[in-house]
Amino acid sequence: MALKNNIERTLRNLESRIEELEQSNEGLCSQFKFLEEKIREREEEAKEGSKI
Repeated sequence: MALKNNIERTLRNLESRIEELEQSNEGLCSQFKFLEEKIREREEEAKEGSKI
């Protein structure tokens, strides 16, 4: 019975950790998209500046 309880506790801990990692991944994806947009904006500004 102790082994079953230990396995169940470990499973709950793993599920919690997976949720934390998924949230972290979402945050990183959001930051990455933001940075991609900033790079595009700077590239456009550079193109506009070189046309002058």
